[in-house]
Parts: sequence; structure tokens; C-alpha cells
Amino acid sequence: MIRIGGVDFALRPTRRPIIVAPTAATARAAKSAPASAVPPSFLQQDHLDGVLGGVSDGVYLGMVTRISGALDLAALTVVITDFVRAHDGLRTWFEPTALGCVRHILAPEEVRFGTRELAGAEGDWAVALTDYFDAVSSPLQWPSAAFAVLPGEDGFEVVFAVDHAFSDGMSQALAALELTERYRARTAGRAAAWPGPGGSSADYATDERARASDALAADLYPFWQDALAENDFRLPVSPIERGGPAPKRHRRRVEGSVLLDAELVQAFDQALARTGASVAAAMFSVLALADFETTGSEFYWSLNVLSTRFGARFRTAQGWFCNFVPVSFELPPVPSFAATLPIARDALERGRQMSRLPAHGAIAQLFARGYGADLVTREPSFVTLLDLRTVDEALGAEADTRILTADGTTSTVSIWLGRNNTEYFVCIGAPDLPETWEQAGDYVQRLRRILVSIAETGDYRSACPLAAISGIWQ
Repeated sequence: MIRIGGVDFALRPTRRPIIVAPTAATARAAKSAPASAVPPSFLQQDHLDGVLGGVSDGVYLGMVTRISGALDLAALTVVITDFVRAHDGLRTWFEPTALGCVRHILAPEEVRFGTRELAGAEGDWAVALTDYFDAVSSPLQWPSAAFAVLPGEDGFEVVFAVDHAFSDGMSQALAALELTERYRARTAGRAAAWPGPGGSSADYATDERARASDALAADLYPFWQDALAENDFRLPVSPIERGGPAPKRHRRRVEGSVLLDAELVQAFDQALARTGASVAAAMFSVLALADFETTGSEFYWSLNVLSTRFGARFRTAQGWFCNFVPVSFELPPVPSFAATLPIARDALERGRQMSRLPAHGAIAQLFARGYGADLVTREPSFVTLLDLRTVDEALGAEADTRILTADGTTSTVSIWLGRNNTEYFVCIGAPDLPETWEQAGDYVQRLRRILVSIAETGDYRSACPLAAISGIWQ
């Protein structure tokens, strides 16, 4: 089973962890790794600007995955070495210069790993481990990723944490699967059944820059301008934030909740199958109904984090392969799940087509035309959908995989909606403020109530028509 949560949810060491780290010779080689002409990707550049400006701190992603059976530490060390050699993004660091951040890539043959026990007081292993991750995870040094082993009964857990510049949520799920398959193959004496990436992280950055200004970008830009103009060229505000004070950065809290499990999952899937709609269309319909009931707004507006792996080339690569795409639509006069579903589906299809043009390319064109100044005045809230069933099934029933996002600080709300083999779940990251989390708790309960109604009856109709409560939050 795969779930998403914070550090406290994911890290559960019961014995002293074992660190798997680069050798001193490898670390020295990384410092002198040659410069690459490939600039950072757009999201990497944003992240680097935040780090250099002192805004971003402790921003790393990670995963913990359980592997059953006795630990063969020598085999696992080889597996981690091969994993890092296979992915150029995990061998990359950025050097700030007067001309911008320069990419350095360590050659794969230079990579060697060794092992040692984690230092720290007996029993404080989770704290010592997070301190270690905080120290290692930076795009301005190498390594920017950390590996650890958590010994346990009849098995062990592999921990992988990496600065956000070099990973995203799907990369973490794929890392769990790739490391598990490589380990199983190594200990069984067979070749790993894992397709290597057809393109590198640097290839992706080059491709992304090209997509921002090619002929198709010119064709796609009007859709971006229209979508953002519908919302007065302002970023969306999460319903969890509405009515609150002006956003300021606070320590981020991350909490996950199960929305549907067991028989209700089957019932919901059956109801969805009868409509012929996708999970994405269903979940955005549910979000729109929940937002309507929370705020009274008849217009749903959010940013959807979409994967931009685009086919087989980057399918198994490790990196930050995403775009933030507008999703907006007007709810029907009497909002219901059945009536909202086709509207949400059309909006998502528009977003899917728009995703080829990087948001940064679209925004640059907006600025050149005198629009969009308010788009850079605050952190965006966003929604990410992760369908993890394929990875979950490949990992096997005995696996327990937990994807984590570090706490850090934030001034906005992030929502991840996921589907694993047995559950629908939600994970929320938001400022650790009592009023914010009171609203977050209410919002999760609302999502759950809507989903349960759809599972049990095939539909959900909001109790209040638009005319009755529209404008509450104006």
C-alpha cells in the first residue's frame, strides 16, 4: 500500500538506522564535476531562487518502502549505487554564479557508496535521521539525496530523501518500485526487469525550454490567457485559506486522511464506471462541490499539478517533471456530482492540452502583454492527483510504502488526492495554525461525505442552490 504524509507519518525507526552514503572519493569528484550548458528547468530555477533568497528551507521529498526478508546490506549498497548511476538528476548539483545557476553532473562511473550507522542518542533515531536529511538536502551541494536502512523484524525499510529540485511525487513512487526490483533481482542473481529512462533530467530541462517558445507554444498561449483572464489574472485561493489573514510563512504541517476504503472503494469505482469518467474528472468534481459548499462560489478555480513526462522517454526517470495548469469551470445551476462531471472532464481535457506549454512560458508571454502582475504576489495553492495503483500492484501486497514531503515553511495550502490499490486518500500541507487546521478538518469531512454519498447512491447533490449562498465570501 502507498500513502502520502509528513515526516512523522513516514519515518518509524525502531532500531538505529544505517546510512548509505557516497564515499569520500565520490564526494570529492562531485565537487569538481564538469559544468553543463543545460540551465535549470523552470521549477528548478524557482526552487533555486527560493533557496538563495532564504525563502525555501527544508524542502525535500522522500519515500520509505518495506522489503521483506533478511537484509543483505552489501547487495543493497550495490543497488543504491546503480540507482544513482542510472539517473543524472541524482548526480546533479547547481553552482550559483554571477550569470545564474550552473548545472554540474557527476559522471556515473565516479559513483561509489558505503555504509555506516547513524550517529545520535539511543532512541532518538527519527530526530537524528531528519536532522541528517535536512543537512544533506540542498540543490547547491552534492549529494543532495540521502539513503538509509531501517532494520526491522522479518524485513527492513529503505529510505530515500532528496531535495525537491530533483524529484516529484511520482518519482518517489517509481523509486520505491525501482529500488525494490533491483534489490530482488540482485539477491536472486538475475537481471533487474526495469527499463532505464530514455531521457535524462538535463534532457528534460532542454526539452522544456524548447516547448516554452516553439510554434505550438504560440498556438497554446491564448488558452492560457483566456483561462487566467476568467480569474482576473489572480492565483486561486484554497477554501481552507478563505476568510483567513493575509498569507505569511509558517511552519508547514502535513496530514493524510483516508477518504474511502474497503467496500466503499468498490462501490465508488462501480459508480464511476457507469459514467465512463476518469478518476481525475470525478475527483475534481468532488473538489468543486466541496469548494462550493465551503465558500458559496459558483466558479471552481485551481491549479492542477500535471505530470509532463509525455510518453515513454521520461517514464522511469527521476526528476521534477511537472507543470502547474489552470483548471476552472462554472458549476451547474443546481450542483450535483452527475451534472458537474462532464464539465470537469472538459476542463481537465483543456488543461491536459495546455500542459505542453510550461506555465513559466505562458506567464512570460502574459507579462510581455501587460497582464498577470498579481500572479507573482503570493505562493500558489495547488491540487495534485496521484493514481498509484500500477506501482502499488507491482510492489506487491506485502509492501508498505510511504511517500513523504518535508515540513519546511509555507504560506499556502497544498492538496494531494491519491488512489492506491485499496483506498482513496487525501493529504494536506498547510501552515501549522489552529484556525487553518480546523478548516482543513472540516474540509476533509466534507470531501468524505460527498464521496460516501456517491459510493452509496451513485450521485451527490448539494443541499444549497447557488442563488441561496453565492457571494458569502465576496
